[in-house]
Amino acid sequence: MRGLLKILFIITLLELFLGGGGRVFEIGPVTLRMLLFVLNFIVAGVLYLERGSIPIYVVSLIMVVSGALLFYTALGWLNGASLVLIAEDVKPLSYFYSILFISYYIDNVARVQLVISLIKRSSLFLALVYIFIQALFFLGRLDFMWFYNYALNQVSPSDFFFRGTQGFFFYKGFLYMVVGLIFWIHSSSSRWRGLAILIIMTAMILTGTRGFILMFGLLYAFFYGIPMLLKLNMKMLILAVVLLFGSIYFFGKFEIGDKVSSDSIRVQQLLQVIERIDPISFFIGHGFGIGVPVREVHMEIGYLEVFHKQGVLGLCIWTLLFIILYNAYVGGNNHKGIRKSFFLGALLVIMLSFTNPFFNNPIGISLFMIALSCMYVLNREGNMEMSTNQSE
Repeated sequence: MRGLLKILFIITLLELFLGGGGRVFEIGPVTLRMLLFVLNFIVAGVLYLERGSIPIYVVSLIMVVSGALLFYTALGWLNGASLVLIAEDVKPLSYFYSILFISYYIDNVARVQLVISLIKRSSLFLALVYIFIQALFFLGRLDFMWFYNYALNQVSPSDFFFRGTQGFFFYKGFLYMVVGLIFWIHSSSSRWRGLAILIIMTAMILTGTRGFILMFGLLYAFFYGIPMLLKLNMKMLILAVVLLFGSIYFFGKFEIGDKVSSDSIRVQQLLQVIERIDPISFFIGHGFGIGVPVREVHMEIGYLEVFHKQGVLGLCIWTLLFIILYNAYVGGNNHKGIRKSFFLGALLVIMLSFTNPFFNNPIGISLFMIALSCMYVLNREGNMEMSTNQSE
């Protein structure tokens, strides 16, 4: 049983780390992510019943999420939203319930290490595949229009965004490529660490995603501060220089699509949200299923969507989740590199969501749930070690 559970856990995480928005691996009318979610929920529910207890943080999180989903579903319905659009909003947020399975399996440090290994290997795999595809384009071995049509028509039209006509593209799964870069940076020294960091940085630049590069740089600038950055070792400084000048060269030389148009749509969304603010919606929002003319369902700016549909109350709920994660991060002193990697990864998702909706869909939610479960295990181990030392 333990072996089967481990296989199910690994498949679940690999699908999350490699599967982008979840539409890549489809089985008929449903996706592999949906099937795994339902299977994991049932399995974890049965196993927790056998164990007879569920961690308090899991119960508390499920209760808050359930209350919020019910309230905003009712609010959207009262405001005239269709059940179809309400379901479109509830569906990604229901991934919070994955905490049941994730928290059950991640119950010791060895399994935390398994998660880290999967994140690092997945990120390097994504980077190598992307660089390989770009090399095929450059050498003329792969036709751009064929790949363009194949990706959008045969794989997933919602997961790929192409940058111009020179072959550069963004894939939603690249989020975990950049998250994995954080884990590589804070992992212990090894023969392949520097090379892996260089490969992933190169792939990140080649995606042409300004948000990734800017937010990644700001993340470390905010977290450490400029004086601390100057104290990093020479290898990290060289990599920082490579990232900076590589990005400047790339964005200056290559055509990466119509950025003006994408920016103007974001501004249009902001204006339409502002136009619809009233005293009630300011505090509690309009409810699920209520969009704006330019974006009937989901918006590019995640926080703008939360404010429009859930108001200040919704933003406070999301802030509470971050506070819980932060308290778990500072709740112990053991395994500092692991703690820092998970916290910075979650913080990157939060920062990226100012321009792209990552934090309020399964891609970002899964990282929050994994990070929270891993922090809980590390804190528990730290408390046990402290108790042992005190008793001695």
